[in-house]
Amino acid sequence: MIGFLTISPAPLILLPPSEGKSSGGEGPPLVLNTLSFDALNPTRERIATALVKLSERPRSSRHLLGVKGVALEKAMAENASLDDAPTLPAIERYTGVMYDAIDHQSLDADARDAFGQNVIIMSGLFGMVRPFDMIPAYKLKMGAKLIRKKTCASVWKPLITSSLAGSSGNGVIWDLLPIEHSAAWDSSSVPHKKRFTVKFLERNAAGELRTVNHWSKLLKGSLIRHLLSNPDASGSTESALELIADFSHPEGHRFDPALTSEDDEHTDIVFVKD
Repeated sequence: MIGFLTISPAPLILLPPSEGKSSGGEGPPLVLNTLSFDALNPTRERIATALVKLSERPRSSRHLLGVKGVALEKAMAENASLDDAPTLPAIERYTGVMYDAIDHQSLDADARDAFGQNVIIMSGLFGMVRPFDMIPAYKLKMGAKLIRKKTCASVWKPLITSSLAGSSGNGVIWDLLPIEHSAAWDSSSVPHKKRFTVKFLERNAAGELRTVNHWSKLLKGSLIRHLLSNPDASGSTESALELIADFSHPEGHRFDPALTSEDDEHTDIVFVKD
């Protein structure tokens, strides 16, 4: 009797953007129709228009963007030129510790393909983009109230949820979003076999566990790289936890099955460093 190998659907990996973004670029000005998830384009146009207008009002920009001084001037200039600024792939636009740890350029060909296809980056301006979508520099947090005193997350939530529902393939979702970006979608309305979330904890001298904040982005970046390098296992509800158990984290965190909680559709994976 001939056996058949069951191949799991590719997982979706949901990431936040970085607070810092690289400037400039070598790509042509933004063309919304070239971005992934074209159903988001009308709202992208609406938010971009509002952001350009905001750049004409320094006081409002400072309040909404949460920066001042040179950083405010830079943010206003970038937001003002959204229509004609050069672009970069999103993975090069977004900088910082997590993206440095992913180090996508050093991934092998298969992992790099998985990165381009499986990773979705949330954005206050664009809703969602894929890593190689070409975008300009901008400044806008998902929690900013730009339109009708609603946060970008609340504006995007029904649209992102609908788009993800069509992209999930009823497979595994790795939800590595912080609270601000988690508010931009409704996991209960997106078909999936399992949603994995991750916590990194450290034990202090008194034996108490506390959440890692300062290094959490580095820790997530290393984990994401591991997931991308093993797309078959990370997309399987049966082998995902085995993959995590085999993960050797550079900062010494280890998978703790006793603290990890699981139900039918959600597993909250916990890593602990003693």
